[in-house]
Amino acid sequence: MEFRLRLVPVAIVATLALLGVKLANVWLAMDAPVAAARAQHAPEPAKSAAPAAQAPAAPSAAAAPASPEKSPVLDPLAMSPSEVELLQKLSERRSELDKRAAELSQREVLLQAAEKRIDEKIARLELLEKDIGGIVDKQNEEDEARIRSLVKIYETMKPHDAARIFEQLDLPVQLAVLEHMKERNAAPILAAMDPSKAKAVTLALAERKDQRAKAQVASDKPQRAAARP
Repeated sequence: MEFRLRLVPVAIVATLALLGVKLANVWLAMDAPVAAARAQHAPEPAKSAAPAAQAPAAPSAAAAPASPEKSPVLDPLAMSPSEVELLQKLSERRSELDKRAAELSQREVLLQAAEKRIDEKIARLELLEKDIGGIVDKQNEEDEARIRSLVKIYETMKPHDAARIFEQLDLPVQLAVLEHMKERNAAPILAAMDPSKAKAVTLALAERKDQRAKAQVASDKPQRAAARP
């Protein structure tokens, strides 16, 4: 009985050893295709760098950039008198040109300043002209209102009384009043005036109307000429 119990551990150990051998054989059988595939896809060994090292080196002179040539330095002692004279003339000419350029630049600055002042004066004159035009228009409107007021007064008066006062007015005022009056109202006043004064007023009124008609014709000529095909 004791002998059988001793054989059991030995049998277990032998079984485990046999199992280990079989597992090792299985692992080797599985690893063989993987090793073959790795050997097939492995990169080729690098070629020897000896041929490359044997290539002739490029000359160092070709790689280095060519140094720029230095401009020759003029030696006054080695120059002829004619060359020295030519250089002096060129130097004087250049100085003269520089002086003229400076003068032109200064003139340009002065001209710009003068143009600015002129523009400012023109702007002030335009503003002044606008103000004067407004004053003149306002004055004309006021004069027109006074003339119409006088016309209304003389038209409501009796011709004899109106003629007596009308004779005392200045000729420009008489003409302005008569131009704004209707002919049927102006005729009785002229008839009641002193004949010599009435004649002078009538002639001045006719001359003014003639001048206005000529001015109108002169202003219409350019428009007619532009309208012609």
